[in-house]
Amino acid sequence: MYGCTGRCLRVNLSKGKHSVEEIDPELLGKFVGGRGLGVKVLSDEVDPKTDPLGPENKLIFVSGPLVGTGAVTGASCNAVTKSALSGAIACAKMRGHFGAELKFAGLDMIIIEGKAESPVILSILDNKINIRPALESWGRTTSETEVVFKKSLEDKWAARETYLVSIGPAGEKSVPLANIVNDGFLSVGGAGIGAVMGSKNLKAIAVKGSHSLSVADGDRFVRVVTNLINKLNSAPFTSQSMRAWGSAFFTGICYQKGVLPYRNFQAAAFPESKDIGTEALSNAFALRSRGCFACPIACIKKTDVSNPLFRAKGMAPTYLAIGALGLNCGVTDLTTIGLANMICAEMGLDPIAAGGTVATAMELVEKGFTDRDALKLELRFGQGEDLLQALTLMATKKGHAKRIGKGGDALAKEYGQSKRFMGVKGMPVAPFDPRCIQGMGLHFATCNYGPHHLYAYTFFEEVLNVHEGLDPWSTEGKPELVKQYQDMTAIMDSLGLCNWTLMGLKFNNFVPMINSCLGTEYRAEDLLRIGDRIWNQERLFNIWAGFDHTHDTLPGRFFDEPIQDGPAQGQVSKVDEMLPAYYELRGWSERGQPLTETLKALGL
Repeated sequence: MYGCTGRCLRVNLSKGKHSVEEIDPELLGKFVGGRGLGVKVLSDEVDPKTDPLGPENKLIFVSGPLVGTGAVTGASCNAVTKSALSGAIACAKMRGHFGAELKFAGLDMIIIEGKAESPVILSILDNKINIRPALESWGRTTSETEVVFKKSLEDKWAARETYLVSIGPAGEKSVPLANIVNDGFLSVGGAGIGAVMGSKNLKAIAVKGSHSLSVADGDRFVRVVTNLINKLNSAPFTSQSMRAWGSAFFTGICYQKGVLPYRNFQAAAFPESKDIGTEALSNAFALRSRGCFACPIACIKKTDVSNPLFRAKGMAPTYLAIGALGLNCGVTDLTTIGLANMICAEMGLDPIAAGGTVATAMELVEKGFTDRDALKLELRFGQGEDLLQALTLMATKKGHAKRIGKGGDALAKEYGQSKRFMGVKGMPVAPFDPRCIQGMGLHFATCNYGPHHLYAYTFFEEVLNVHEGLDPWSTEGKPELVKQYQDMTAIMDSLGLCNWTLMGLKFNNFVPMINSCLGTEYRAEDLLRIGDRIWNQERLFNIWAGFDHTHDTLPGRFFDEPIQDGPAQGQVSKVDEMLPAYYELRGWSERGQPLTETLKALGL
């Protein structure tokens, strides 16, 4: 077996036992690995109607077959479960080194079951697997947890090569906005997963391995990988923009297009965002580059922050942080945004979900539906100190911030103002205004995980015009674009490849690397077909969990309130016009149900 180890670690925390199992080769053939394999196992083993925080829910960590092989950007590991925030299927994309280290430990997948009696850490150091007490780490932040665990190892060199995924205080308290954090500071797209991990009393998983992986045709694999690296090193976005600024370089472009939201999507961030571009970022922070395993781009930007309230080393503000924690809360000070981003990582909060929730609360206060006395917390648009205090308190369920920690949807409903929550399926919208990126809006409405751009990068074509010069305001060709990117993202996540590379490569470019690694003869259309299968499997889980076509929509604001200013002034979402064509392309009924013949053709 090439690429994969074919082995899965199953851990039952209720019984304190674990076992290593062989993965069914047929499952790997149909779902490849990574996200696809995790989604299939969750669908087979977990009742979609189960309580996300109950012991019956499972938490699955799974790396794709290209991870750890040296395939360019082959580093992505996925965490799959039923989300405590949305009640839908959830999948976090973990970058960095955890996924590769899992493979080096001789494992493709970990399935976590049950609930430990007291807090524990799962330690996987090559073939030494044990469940150890975590009392010394419980209550600590994510970076403190890493330090405590590594200090406990006798071999200090091995400690340097050990990677962790952990939860912060938010996960321990089962705050629905909680995320997981890996490699000490990386947090991507998994709101609600941290709460599931906390409900199992699992503080962290530590992994280190020394096994090797084999590829089918080593000579050809090296040639193909070298060619792809050269392409990435010559493409402007991957060799210059991402390498210098990370995703923060989107800020200037989105400002020019009027895409950035402001004050809970009540306006476009124009002209307020003109002073928070890349030049301002460099002035505010000393940036240090770090790459994931086998990545030539090194788009992760680390920095230090220090002020009387908070001191930490962590990730410099990304586009998501600037949009969700900054402008959408009316905050334009980059230092404050940087502090907010690091607080989220340390406390184990999802930055998009936390930012969207705070923005919802700020609008409720602004419109007079609640106030400081009711919330016991000052929350005003543009007030950075209010934002930082809210993030810290909601993560620990202290005081009345406990109400805010339930999420923007629950908070808005509490005051009878559901329309003030800018989210889909209970998850806040990522900071791209869907009124002026029509394809992105359709994706937000139909995404199985909620309105997150990381599951279909249509803005590469609609905003950056990487391969196609599409008009972001037009609906022409957008259903096809959305389906293509959703399927493409699903298969790349399953293989373990980073999607940012699509700013420098076309999907077809990856096919020779995949085949030379795995010994397969895939065509691009074969791989996209597997992506389609994965997307439909996720859709089925959500339908069985209680979601239907009525959830494939956007908040009313995006239809009823045209953008008030900036380059996209007057634009509204046209999702309703595109949805029938999207359903037809998917092979779904008019009510969004996959047709029998569609499922049969996909082998589901």
